[in-house]
Amino acid sequence: MTTKRIERPSVRISLLAMFSVLLFLSAILSKITVTYGAIVFNFVLLTGVLVLKLPYSGTILTLITSILYSFISPLGPIMLGTFLLKGVTLDIFFVVFKVYRDAYNQKYNIPIIVTAIVLSGIFAGLYQYFFIVVFLHRLVDFGAFIVSTIFLVSIISNVIVGYIVPKYVMPRIDKSLV
Repeated sequence: MTTKRIERPSVRISLLAMFSVLLFLSAILSKITVTYGAIVFNFVLLTGVLVLKLPYSGTILTLITSILYSFISPLGPIMLGTFLLKGVTLDIFFVVFKVYRDAYNQKYNIPIIVTAIVLSGIFAGLYQYFFIVVFLHRLVDFGAFIVSTIFLVSIISNVIVGYIVPKYVMPRIDKSLV
């Protein structure tokens, strides 16, 4: 499959559907593992966004995933914000710092990608904690220590994903597409 073939609308829609389902499944894994499986979600999200090389693909992927997830979550559509903040933050960084444009040339600015994925995780976590836990009281507040530990694990896993995907995964995918 060449890069021109990925630009065909039918291929892009198929890839969006495939990555959305993979994100949905990884969101279920993350829920089962009490968010410690989020590294898989971030891996799939970042890989999908960089494979699609389409501005706002992070927002589209997380929107589709959040709609699917709302059917199985007891919180329903309230979780939409968590997913969307992750995708929108990623897209803002990728558009402003031209990560999508560089991805077409198979160049990946690892510090920008790491920063974007880490901040998207932090913003999504802050939304989930302050809006869903503190304001709405819909989830259990585990206390400062456990919440801090979850944020720390999120930051570390996002740094790992933000480094591994552009450094090792994308060059292999790009090579296989040529």
